[in-house]
Amino acid sequence: MSNLFDYNVNLQPAVMDIRSETLEPISSSSHRYVFRLDQSGELDANSVLLFKPVLSANAADNQHHCRVNAYAGGLLAIKRATFQVGDYVLNDIHDIGRISALVDMGTINASNNSKYNGHYFKNNLQYKVLDTLGNGQNLGGTEAKYGGEGSIVVDRARSAVDYGRVENQGANDGQPNNCILTNDVNTSHQIGIPLGNLFPAIKNQTIPLFLFQDYRILITIEFHTADKYVNLVGRNDVGAARSNIASAADVVPQEVKLQVDYIIQPAEIQNKMREMTNAQGGLNLSYPDIIKVEKQIPEVSATDNAANSGLVQTVEHRIGMDNKEVHKIYMLKQKTGAQTNEDRVYMNGRCEGMNQEEYNCNIDGVDIFQEHKWNPASQYDEASACLGGDLQVPRPVYFNDENTIMNKLADSSGAILGKLKPLCLDLSNGNAGVVGGGRSVGAYPIIWKYTRRPCASIASFADGNSPAVAGGAKMTQTKCSGALNVDYFVYCSRTANIQSTPQGTSVMVAY
Repeated sequence: MSNLFDYNVNLQPAVMDIRSETLEPISSSSHRYVFRLDQSGELDANSVLLFKPVLSANAADNQHHCRVNAYAGGLLAIKRATFQVGDYVLNDIHDIGRISALVDMGTINASNNSKYNGHYFKNNLQYKVLDTLGNGQNLGGTEAKYGGEGSIVVDRARSAVDYGRVENQGANDGQPNNCILTNDVNTSHQIGIPLGNLFPAIKNQTIPLFLFQDYRILITIEFHTADKYVNLVGRNDVGAARSNIASAADVVPQEVKLQVDYIIQPAEIQNKMREMTNAQGGLNLSYPDIIKVEKQIPEVSATDNAANSGLVQTVEHRIGMDNKEVHKIYMLKQKTGAQTNEDRVYMNGRCEGMNQEEYNCNIDGVDIFQEHKWNPASQYDEASACLGGDLQVPRPVYFNDENTIMNKLADSSGAILGKLKPLCLDLSNGNAGVVGGGRSVGAYPIIWKYTRRPCASIASFADGNSPAVAGGAKMTQTKCSGALNVDYFVYCSRTANIQSTPQGTSVMVAY
């Protein structure tokens, strides 16, 4: 009965402090910056990497023509991000901006992407459906080259970049619509990248920096060259072959800083965490890590003619994940060679799809799927399962099968057809937490089985529903039989163990 009259409430201390600091790099070069964090408080996902993309001296005549890309903005500028405690690396992720653009932004619709992420990355990509015939015979090629009424195109007026008239590639009427890059750091726009987009270790938890008193805590950021994330539009001297993509040395990051928020918890909570490091086994911090594996697929045929269409190519890629717990695998492909005008929208963030392709995955001698995933709709479902939500892009951005091509939902000149089609595998088992929530892989490598039947150039013909086009057939899809660079981004479980010893704090990091 006494319990019924016990009104005492066991309140946890809830008063915490946040200390913000702007950190300058302790070491820097033109594209690599190293920051050192204090061993105090906790680090969460809301700290921000700040930088300004500025035109270099040799690109001064490009003023009023350059802007970070519309798809993911400055996020694509990040080439590599490393978070280490002493000699132990928590996260070291190559091409993190590319996979983060897909995973963190893929399930957000275009409007919210522009409103929320645009504040940080300066991205803004909008689409629209043509309600009038938009080929060169009607609107001067201002919207679509061959698609016409019902085609989906980039909205030139509402997006961050107006790429100019589509048909007349020699025209110089394109322009950045906002956030134009200059050669003066004082007038350049500042871009912010939350650390949660760069380091999965702090995406859903905090890292107790105060426990690493005996270690140096370093964050290293490497930037891509400008051709991976900056558009150059509207130049008079670019000619008909312009790509709308800046040269590698046109833009360099300046005023690179780290805006860090140290969360200072009450002493009682910090002491409890220290007690956990004294307990047997110490304190374990589990989090995802991303491993990038680079592969290639050779060209199917060296020539582009109808006789080569229908050829089938099958490859197997071995991905070594010995004794690791794998959660998700993303296969991202790009055509080899220099970027072209077809790459102007998504730039380095693109992951190109084939008109016909299928895949399966063999782990420990057993195929994951009973039969290869060949249906684009089924492939889309697997991608949505991996992302944790529907990949929110217009249909032709993911689907570039023959139905999509011949119905003119988009064409290659519009730079969106099949430009964002990751092939994915979700190996999570539904268990809560990181460790124990994936698929354990033995000593044998993962075998990714991939087959494609690439098309030669697909041409659409004038019919009764579209105006006559000079020459009859017009190319709506360039050939898909070329060589491909393939990147696998593998999400694995990783654990940092923190223990107190007579010699001080000990940190061990392992998969």
